[in-house]
Amino acid sequence: MFSDEYRKLNGDLTLRIAQMQDLIRQRYAARISQEQAFANKLFEASSYLNIGLFGVVILSIIFLRNRFMVRAAHLMAVVREIGSGNLAAQASVVGNDEISELATTINTMAANLNVAFDKLEDKIRLSGKALSDLEIERSRSEKLLHNILPAAIAERLRGGEETIAEVFPEVTVFFSDIVGFTELSAKLGPHATVNMLNAIFEKFDELVEKHGVEKIKTIGDSYMVVGGVPNRDPLHCQHIADFALEAQSFIASYGKELPYALSMRMGVHTGTVAAGVVGKKRFSYDLWGDVVNVASRFESNGQPDKIHVSEAVKVRLDDDYVFLDGGTIEFKGKEATRSFFLIGKKTQMPGILEFTARSAAAGTPS
Repeated sequence: MFSDEYRKLNGDLTLRIAQMQDLIRQRYAARISQEQAFANKLFEASSYLNIGLFGVVILSIIFLRNRFMVRAAHLMAVVREIGSGNLAAQASVVGNDEISELATTINTMAANLNVAFDKLEDKIRLSGKALSDLEIERSRSEKLLHNILPAAIAERLRGGEETIAEVFPEVTVFFSDIVGFTELSAKLGPHATVNMLNAIFEKFDELVEKHGVEKIKTIGDSYMVVGGVPNRDPLHCQHIADFALEAQSFIASYGKELPYALSMRMGVHTGTVAAGVVGKKRFSYDLWGDVVNVASRFESNGQPDKIHVSEAVKVRLDDDYVFLDGGTIEFKGKEATRSFFLIGKKTQMPGILEFTARSAAAGTPS
């Protein structure tokens, strides 16, 4: 195996193998070259294809993002805007897919909500106007009710009381009447007569509020006031006296402005009355009792431009007010009673006090 002959044979074999390889290589060299070129081209095409596929994937991702995610984000933004109250917001999404259908539905919903809210606002405005009108009417009704009834009585009626009647042990009633009113009204005519009564009674209404007394009613030219009803008042007699003095002063000053003579009789009496609300539809607050009749008679039996009062009134006011003796008067069905004329308050009439003191010293009744 290690002989020269073996090495020679081995060398020949190796040479022949190498020659055979060269012959094979030469024979297939062109084909291998073609296969190699084809393989290179195939690899190049595969590379371009992969790059193209990658680009398609990227473009698809971009398309899907723009087609769905961006539009969906825009749609969500519009929904949030609508939720915050902007019902005019609209989703500008076009297409034929589900997102575009959802956008159309949202736009329709927002438009319907906008219309519904407009109608609701109209109803709210109408309701507000109705409430305002109702409040105005309620205020008018309350004002009218307070003009007809004392405030305390009106509150009790609104509270549900159906029958209001009570006795007041001591009150003071005032009546006034224009002297010769029938002849005067015929001379003036209806318009001038109403204007005159309005001027007088409006001032009397102011004095009622000022002195805390209660107007009961007016009948023609007669004006009736009471102190101590419906709110009990220990100074009812003083308040009526102050009211009467101011009313008398007003009539004196108002009469000077008129082209005709204007005089008024006034009567005041103190005692017990019953008071309550009468009527259901056209109700009124009224007084009953002998005190009312006597006060009315003191007025009708008085003198023009004087405040004719009973002895009961003088007894309650003698410490602070000035009176003149009115003599004895007789009422139908009653015993003769003394009467007096209320002149003023002592603190405001020092001259009258001196005159009455001198009269008393001289034996003149006061």
